[in-house]
Order: sequence, then C-alpha cells, then structure tokens
Amino acid sequence: MNNVGTPVSIDQEYCPYKCDKKVPSRVKISDVTFDDIRGTSSSKVAVKLRCSSGSPCENVGLSNINLVYKGSDGAATSECANVKPKLTGQLVPPACQLSSA
Repeated sequence: MNNVGTPVSIDQEYCPYKCDKKVPSRVKISDVTFDDIRGTSSSKVAVKLRCSSGSPCENVGLSNINLVYKGSDGAATSECANVKPKLTGQLVPPACQLSSA
C-alpha cells in the first residue's frame, strides 16, 4: 500500500447520503482475512472493521499488518465494531483495542 485511505476496511455503516441508520444491515460478512498488508495510510484510521449490529461479522482475520500513517497528528489507529477478529502476527496499528462487539 502506498498512501492509501483506510487500507484495511469493512464498513457496513458507510453511507454517502442521508441514510436511515435506525435499521442495521442484515448482510452477513464472514470468512474474510487480511494478511501480509504493509505500507502507508493517508488516513489516521488505517484499519476499520465496522460491522452491522444486526448481523455481526464472523471469522474475520487480521495477520501481519504493518501500516504507517503519514500525517502529523499521531500514529495510525484502528476502529472496530460488532466483530471479534482473529489476530495473529505483527499488527501495526494494534487492532481492535477499543472495539465493541
């Protein structure tokens, strides 16, 4: 990755328009692995796993991630919701430390 915005991303809350967020997505995301991803992120949130509260993600794996944020306002971060990923290997930024599931 070279200066990519949110290089690792599952975002079931994404909506570019005015959306009704009262009803969570019922789409089930499962069996996804992000492995051996390295480089730079143009966004502070380099790892975003925001799954639906109505159908949380299952069997999501993060392994050997090394992403550096190129901005001046701190290190890269991760955001996670409604997912309990399987974490292995080196993980930069630390993944899902402030997650809700």
